[in-house]
Amino acid sequence: MNNRNAYIEITILILASFSPLLSQPIKAALVLMLLVVNFKYLLKFRKNKIITLGIFIAIFTLSLALDLRNISSISQMNILNLYFPMCILLGYVISEKYTLTRFYYLLDKIIIVLAVFSLIGVLIYTFIPNLVTYLPSYNYYHTTHRTAYIFNVLTNGPNGILKRNAGIAWEPGAFQFIANLGIYAYLKTNKKISLFRIGIYALAIITTRSTAGILIFMAVTFKLFIEDKKARVLILSSVLIFGGLILEELIYQFRYKLFGSFAFEIRLQPLLHAFNEGKNYFMGMGNSGFDIYYRNVTTPPWDSFGQIFIRYGYPLFIFIIFQLLRLIKNQKVLFIILVITLSSQNIWFFPLVTPFYFSFNKNEIGEFNF
Repeated sequence: MNNRNAYIEITILILASFSPLLSQPIKAALVLMLLVVNFKYLLKFRKNKIITLGIFIAIFTLSLALDLRNISSISQMNILNLYFPMCILLGYVISEKYTLTRFYYLLDKIIIVLAVFSLIGVLIYTFIPNLVTYLPSYNYYHTTHRTAYIFNVLTNGPNGILKRNAGIAWEPGAFQFIANLGIYAYLKTNKKISLFRIGIYALAIITTRSTAGILIFMAVTFKLFIEDKKARVLILSSVLIFGGLILEELIYQFRYKLFGSFAFEIRLQPLLHAFNEGKNYFMGMGNSGFDIYYRNVTTPPWDSFGQIFIRYGYPLFIFIIFQLLRLIKNQKVLFIILVITLSSQNIWFFPLVTPFYFSFNKNEIGEFNF
């Protein structure tokens, strides 16, 4: 496969996962298109991977059968009963098509561009905010925001701007995952590190003002800080120069987003409710059952683990936890990236995430084995 097609394919993977400009039917169509184009990879059966795929499909199939009890006509069936398995199948295909090194290489090359675009957006809403009002608007659920297509600007009213970097994603907490995955991929595939490139990623992540993003960034760059003298000097110098801004951000995170804060509570309570209610359903409520239950009851969980548990019950919850734990052996930091983000975002089924549930063709990794 040539580089151009590979770049296009991985870009589609990212956009189908995170872009709020694409409707769900378009995202489903893109996932289906990638499956059709790469159909031959579904016919390659590697024992360890086909067992993993088989377990996923078995859980989805049984859940679908049980979910039929929640509806009175087929028109009431939740389309996610088909979409989730499609995304898992695509994850299997991507893991078959690319080596881990190749996948990381492509991610870095694409995401660094997205990070630069996002910082253009930060510069615009920081220094020339009036320009934002001239950007096209788009609707995302019940909210309206602005976009330049290469980056999105979140608004909180006709003229208000939420000064947090959302990049191409629907919100900062989602974009931090893309940026952190990019810097992680860069470190995994390069022996010689560009501090300028690291700085681009760092600015993109910090300007999201995402608690999860900042914690993950610290984990991703910890080994670099310990082993690279130049990186250590740069980071320490940055702390001295921007110490006031960093302290202000830490205070903001502590007061408004961490334990005991309102933002933390509104995310914690739906999660606790999901586990408390879900424990009564071994196979979960099903996707249609989920819709019926949460229609008038309460706020559904914001995170992936609560969503998995309430929809599919113990089997899928335990199996995905097991697949994530397998990463600890060779990719501890990737485990941290996924677990922290899955704990705050409902992205467990995204096409950019599902490949990591499978072992890639060859476990080739770069210089930074962490």
